[in-house]
Amino acid sequence: MASNAKIGTLWDHDGRRAERLGVQMQAALRPSGAKKFGVDVIDISVVGVGFGTAANLHIGDRVWLTVPGMAGLESHVVWRNGHRYGCEFINPLYSAVLDHIVQLYRKKD
Repeated sequence: MASNAKIGTLWDHDGRRAERLGVQMQAALRPSGAKKFGVDVIDISVVGVGFGTAANLHIGDRVWLTVPGMAGLESHVVWRNGHRYGCEFINPLYSAVLDHIVQLYRKKD
């Protein structure tokens, strides 16, 4: 996988900065100043994550995503479509961390 610094120049699909990889994973999300709740993670990349939840979030909200076995990943909501959301990580994931998550939770066809 390319380094985080080069990802933006190597992948440009639908205007995205990095390739999204399909996963099926339960995670916890905690908005700033609120209690955490469960979300269904749909895809992930080094720069962000897509998930579904019935919770009401707003574009710009700061949130922390907790993947099982990891510390919270600080991000902010950048898009919403019904109950689907996309967040951008404040600090991109290391490629090895992304590889580990995808290995454990790769979406089964």
